[in-house]
Amino acid sequence: MFLEQKDIIDADRDEVYKVVRDRLDVITPYLPNVEKIEVKERKELEDGKVFVINNWFAKVDIPAIAEKFIKKELFSWKDTATWDNDNYKVEYQLESFWAANLYTAKGTNYFNKTADGKTEVIVTCDVTIYADRVPGVPKFLVSKVLPSIEGMIKKILSPNLGALGSGLKQYFSQHENS
Repeated sequence: MFLEQKDIIDADRDEVYKVVRDRLDVITPYLPNVEKIEVKERKELEDGKVFVINNWFAKVDIPAIAEKFIKKELFSWKDTATWDNDNYKVEYQLESFWAANLYTAKGTNYFNKTADGKTEVIVTCDVTIYADRVPGVPKFLVSKVLPSIEGMIKKILSPNLGALGSGLKQYFSQHENS
């Protein structure tokens, strides 16, 4: 599944870019289904890029049919990103804490300056889910819980990937001089 979301943020591109790259935790309250985001690693690379690993922790209700086999950690993920400061973009890969090969999710987010001084944020992500690889689910139940697992993963990833723009809009409307 390919996801793409475009939003216009009424704030300067440099400010928007720096908030997402350096202070993602301040927009967490504006992201649905996210409990918290922790920075695990950050380093400036020799080519001027910035390498960041963030851990995202989701808020999720696990359906009764799956709660005996599915851990909440399945819906939290590691976000490994390389920020290209010269081109105002970030390339990233998401990985489940619980099962590294449960899905592949890679994308690029772009921060474009508009003619009127605002910022166009374009979030893209290509997601492939392998719900049959969920550890702890007995083989005889995979076909029964597979649709639930896929649905839950989509329910968590899709809104949060698409909500970055709306979260930034809310944040900047309340913090005009960040």
